[in-house]
Amino acid sequence: MQKRDTILFDLDGTLLRIDFDDFLKRYFKALTGEFTDLAEPELFIKVLMKSTQDMIENDGILTNEGAFMNSFFSMIEVEDIEAIKTRFDSFYKEKFPLLGEDVKPSAKVLEMVGLFKELGYTMAITTNPLFPREAILERVRWAGLNPDDFVMVTSYEEMHYAKPNLAYFQEAIDKLGRKPESCILVGNDLQEDIVAGRLGIKTFLVEDYLIDRGTEEEIIPDWRGSLEDFVDYIKENF
Repeated sequence: MQKRDTILFDLDGTLLRIDFDDFLKRYFKALTGEFTDLAEPELFIKVLMKSTQDMIENDGILTNEGAFMNSFFSMIEVEDIEAIKTRFDSFYKEKFPLLGEDVKPSAKVLEMVGLFKELGYTMAITTNPLFPREAILERVRWAGLNPDDFVMVTSYEEMHYAKPNLAYFQEAIDKLGRKPESCILVGNDLQEDIVAGRLGIKTFLVEDYLIDRGTEEEIIPDWRGSLEDFVDYIKENF
């Protein structure tokens, strides 16, 4: 195998073994409950979803946080925007961690990350940057991992694009000071993770929580299989 020294991990469904759609439902419900004074729950969820979509479609002029806030406050009128932002921050610090109370770390994930660490690879978490840093670091801890083991964890404060935009992956590796040819990406989403292969990043599709939207566009990973198989592959080939 050509020597590549940097591992880019997806988070949800890869390092963090959860059903992301189920998590989003619980997250939206919890967040909506904190802002019942601003809008009816049904409207608030629609605003959240539209603002999130605007982050996904971000063109790079603003950070994802800026894109979200601009969209959100264009639909929800408030007198004191900074006060509402403070309430968002409080939610992520105090209430968001409760959403992970029933999440159990995966022994195989810990083994995989431990192997790459022992082998001296630089590791980064390239999760879709649609959440604040505090919320993403919390989810890293849910996975039983130490955020300090990763040189970068992408979040909405500093990123200007989102998956599956190739500009997101390019921005991430630029921040790392890497070229695509020195990177390996490990993810579970064919369309949102493995698409990074088009930049020249080597891609490994872990299929335990596979997401494949069945698009006509063919996306082929360099390797695919279960997490258990991938751990064995690391031991034999890295």
